[in-house]
Amino acid sequence: MILDIVCVSPEQHTLAKELADSLSVSLNISQASSNRPYLDLSEDGLAFFHPAARSRKKLLIDFNSGASRWRIERASHEKLIKKALGRSDAPLNILDCTAGLLQDTLLFLSLGHRVTALEQSRIMFHLLEDAIHRSEDSSIFKNLDLINEDACSYIREVKNIDVVYFDPMYPKTKKSALSSGQLEYVEKVLEVESVSNNAAKEFEVLQSIPKKKLIVKRPIKAEPFSQELNYQVFGKTTRFDVYL
Repeated sequence: MILDIVCVSPEQHTLAKELADSLSVSLNISQASSNRPYLDLSEDGLAFFHPAARSRKKLLIDFNSGASRWRIERASHEKLIKKALGRSDAPLNILDCTAGLLQDTLLFLSLGHRVTALEQSRIMFHLLEDAIHRSEDSSIFKNLDLINEDACSYIREVKNIDVVYFDPMYPKTKKSALSSGQLEYVEKVLEVESVSNNAAKEFEVLQSIPKKKLIVKRPIKAEPFSQELNYQVFGKTTRFDVYL
């Protein structure tokens, strides 16, 4: 993996060294190189930069403001995901197989459910852990178990899951080529780690997990992974395919 960890603050050097050892990359205590991807550890938190990204801003995940905070505060208004989950008299045990930026996991947690979120990228996992550590509302994460593993490997450990949630990366289109800066940075993270996925094959594996329901998030016009779905919940650009 071609990646540097930049840390200019002496107070952060021990943590930066642990991070570098964990990722098996080099630690740079001087200024970052402008032509290589790097993780920047500072008092503001852990951020990722890639020179080929359109955005000049680093990816710093923040659950205290912006889109993430907005989604937490309006979770009760998310009618589509609530309809896909269905009614339940007790909190659900949800396995989120594609943690990403934790956007959907935040909704599940805000609705009172328990979530095991899987993130296969080591970089994304550390960015998420850092953001959770910086969160001003730690109570929302009390029912979260964040695990650095891919879903196909984790299925051997799955126990007592009510809902399996799968949100694979959308197929690239001309419109998605102009996706938000954060989503582009997620793609760059996976590129740095040489992580690739076959969503159709992963879907087949996830079907074998004992559960009450499998929910798959798809673009509105995309073909379903299987014609044996039970029902669909449609939004304007996204839909949820539900398998019982």
